[in-house]
Amino acid sequence: MALKIYYIDDEAELCEIFQYTFEADDIQIQTFTDTILASEAIKQSAPDLIFVDFRLPRTTGDEFALTLPPSIPKFLVTGDIMLETKYPFTKIFPKPYRKDEIEQCIRVYLDRSKA
Repeated sequence: MALKIYYIDDEAELCEIFQYTFEADDIQIQTFTDTILASEAIKQSAPDLIFVDFRLPRTTGDEFALTLPPSIPKFLVTGDIMLETKYPFTKIFPKPYRKDEIEQCIRVYLDRSKA
């Protein structure tokens, strides 16, 4: 079974890049540019991991993360250097992110799901 990842960013191009870069036979990525649609999708079918941008329309990534089930690991992806968050993210990835760092992170959870 594929690892299901949701990526939320208000920039559609960054969503496309993330999906193109990390999707594979064993990794399914769904992207959202709107937190309301992302919330609805999470209620319908919770992902294994969530990657979220900090600056979003109507909210911030940490405020959005606070509304989600605590059992889902959440990762912040941000271009903000000096950032204090209200949510204890599993990890924070600076933009531009390093592909190998996110791949390594995904692999950890993929390996766990196969164990």
